[in-house]
Amino acid sequence: MSDFKPQELANTAWAFATAGHAAQALFDAMAAEAARRVRDFKPQELANTAWAFATAGQAAPELFDAMAAEGARRVRDFKPQELANTAGAFATAGHAAPELFDAIAAEAVRRLDECILTFNHKDLSGLAHGFTIAGHAAPALFDAIGEGARAAYAAHSQRGCTPQDLVDTALALATAGSAAPALFDAVASKVLLHVCHLTPQYLANTAWAFATARHAAPALFDAIADEAARRVGDFSPEDLVNTAWAFATAGHAAVALLDAIAMEAARRMDTFTMHDMAKTAWAFATARHAAPALFAEIARVAAVAARGVGQLDPRDLANTAWAFASAGHTAPEG
Repeated sequence: MSDFKPQELANTAWAFATAGHAAQALFDAMAAEAARRVRDFKPQELANTAWAFATAGQAAPELFDAMAAEGARRVRDFKPQELANTAGAFATAGHAAPELFDAIAAEAVRRLDECILTFNHKDLSGLAHGFTIAGHAAPALFDAIGEGARAAYAAHSQRGCTPQDLVDTALALATAGSAAPALFDAVASKVLLHVCHLTPQYLANTAWAFATARHAAPALFDAIADEAARRVGDFSPEDLVNTAWAFATAGHAAVALLDAIAMEAARRMDTFTMHDMAKTAWAFATARHAAPALFAEIARVAAVAARGVGQLDPRDLANTAWAFASAGHTAPEG
C-alpha cells in the first residue's frame, strides 16, 4: 500500500466497491494508508474513496474522520459533483460528520448564490438526498437548492433537463421537509407535458413528493391519475402503495385510479409487506374509498402475519386497525 499513489488508492477502492468484490484485508490496508496520507488526496480522490468505502459497506471510522476533517478544510476546492458525492457517501456510511456537512452546506449555498450554472440537476438532487439521508438540518441549503433547481431548469430547459431530474430534486426536498414552491410549480409544468413518458416509479414518486410537500397541483394529479390507472399493472407493490397514499394525503379524488389500485393490490396482496398493507388500508380509509375486496385480502394476509405479532411494528398494527374501523370493514375472526 505504501507504494500506491493517492489516485491509485482511490481507484482501487472504487474498482472493488463497484465490482462488489469482498476484500476485507485489502480495504483495511487501504483505510490505514489513506488515513495516514489523506492530506495528499485531491478532492476527487477524497470523494471517490469515501464513496467506495460507503458502497462496499466498509466501516473505517478513522479514515472517515480524517476525510471529514480534510474535506471541511478544503471544501472550496471541491467541484459541485464532489460536494454532492461526498455528502452522499458519508450519509450512506452512516458516519456523523457535522462539521463537514456544515462546510458543504455553506459552500454550496455560496456557489448557488454566485452562479447557479455551476451546478447541474444531479448535483442538486444529490446534495439534497445526502443531507436528507444523514438527517443533517440545513434549511438555507434546501431553500437554495429549490431556487437553484428552478433557475437551472429555466436556463437549461432546452438542453438536457428531463422531468426525472426535477422529480428527483423535488422528492429529496419533500423528504427533507422543504416546501420550495417555485420548484414544485416548475416540476408540475414540466411533468404535465411528459407524464406519459414517466415510469411507474416516477409517477408514484411525483405524486408522493407533491403530497408530502403539501403543494397543490390539481391538474398534475389528474394527469397522473389518468396515466397511472391505465398502467397500474406495471406498478410495483411499493409504487401502488405510494400512489394511493399520495392521493389520499393530498385529498385529491381519483375514483378510477383507486378502483384500479384496489383491484391490482388485492390480486397481489401476498407480495405486500405488513407495512405496505397498513399503508394501503390507511390510504383507502382516509380517502373514504370503498374497497371491500381489497380490505378482505388485507385481512386474510395480515391475519397470517399477525401470528408473529411480536415481530410486527406496533404502528403498522395500529394503523391497520384504525383503517378497518374507519372504513367500517369487519375483519373475520381468527
